[in-house]
Amino acid sequence: MAYVVGIPILVLLAIIQSAVLSHIGLLDGRPDLVLLAVVGWSLTGRWREAMVWGFLGGLLLDLLSGVPFATSAVAFVIVASFASLLEGRFWEANLLIPLGVTLAGSFVYHGVAIGALLIAGRPIDLELAATRVILPSTFLNLVFSIPAAQLAGSLHRNLFPPEVAI
Repeated sequence: MAYVVGIPILVLLAIIQSAVLSHIGLLDGRPDLVLLAVVGWSLTGRWREAMVWGFLGGLLLDLLSGVPFATSAVAFVIVASFASLLEGRFWEANLLIPLGVTLAGSFVYHGVAIGALLIAGRPIDLELAATRVILPSTFLNLVFSIPAAQLAGSLHRNLFPPEVAI
């Protein structure tokens, strides 16, 4: 059930991130909607599904961006596996868990993307990339991390309501 709902959501988020948010942002940074969806779903305890979501969402983003193919997919799978260490009910009581995972996930995502671009032979000014892209994107991701985690939790409760014993 999560895949039936999640895949269309990821397609929509990837299109919005690539088409709409490419014109809106802070300096040259943009919020990473697919990353926020993967982190949010991982923290609900459904990390295996989040890895699949991350892989598919990353492939969709790579089709719509200039990074080498499968770069985002690999980064999102790494982020989902990291977030799986903090899965379940623990994060619901602590507001800092989504922020911490989003912070680490943003740096992993951008680090993998920069590494792939360097391996592909594209010249990158690391200082400029850090100050104009990575830090503003990370800030925007942190701003949207709590609402994204709450939306993922709400979606999780609607798709998988708790069993009630009589």
